Amino acid sequence: MDQPTVRPPSVQRSPGIQVEVRPDMPVVLQFPRDGAKYSSRIVGVEPYKFIIAKMPLAPGIRAMVAPGQGLTLKAECDGIIYGFDTEILHTILKPAALLILAYPMSTEKIELRRHKRLSCLFPVRLENPFAHTLAFMLDISLGGCRLVVDKNDTDGILNIMAGDAVTIHSLREIFGHGLHATIANTAQKNHKAFLGAAFAEDEDHGKRIGGFLERVNDILKDHKGV
Repeated sequence: MDQPTVRPPSVQRSPGIQVEVRPDMPVVLQFPRDGAKYSSRIVGVEPYKFIIAKMPLAPGIRAMVAPGQGLTLKAECDGIIYGFDTEILHTILKPAALLILAYPMSTEKIELRRHKRLSCLFPVRLENPFAHTLAFMLDISLGGCRLVVDKNDTDGILNIMAGDAVTIHSLREIFGHGLHATIANTAQKNHKAFLGAAFAEDEDHGKRIGGFLERVNDILKDHKGV
C-alpha cells in the first residue's frame, strides 16, 4: 500500500468569493507606502461587498488610511496563509477606529503544511509521566495531529506543555497501538486546551497513519460515488 506523498508548499489563486476571512480573525495589513506591516483584526464581513477591520494602533497610521489607499491583507488559518490586495473605502474614528475595505476580486493562498490534514473527531487517551487524560483528536496527518482536552476532566489542571513527549492511544484502535509525539504548541480557550502534536519520525508510525488515512479517503470516495 503506497503512503500519501509529501506535498511541498503550494500557491493557489482563487476568485474572491472564496475569501477565507471571518470576524475576530487576526490579520496583517501591509501598506505599499513603506512596506510596513501592522497587526489588525477582522470585525465584520459583508460577502462580495466589504470587510471591516480594526484600524492598527500605530504612530502616523491615520496619515496612511485615506479612502482609495491600497493595501495587502494577509491571514493565517490552519496552516494556510491567505492574502489579497484591497483598498480602503471608508475610515471610521468613533466610537472605534475602523477600516472599511473593498471585498477582493481574487485571493492567493499558500499551503505551508508538508502533509494534507484530515479533519476528524476521535476519542484518544493522552499520556506522559505527568498527565493521563481523555482527549479528542480534531485532525491528523502523516506529520502530526491537533487535540482538544476538556480541562473540567482534569480538575482544571493539565500538566502538559510545549516540548513534552506524549503517547496518544486510540480508544477505537483506528491506527493500532499508541503513537509517540511531541507537543509543538498549546492554546487555551474557556475550559478547553488545544494541543498541536508532531509525530515522531518513525517508519512504523508512517505506515500505520498512512494506511488509516488511505482507508478513510477510500470510504469518502465511495460515499461520494467517485
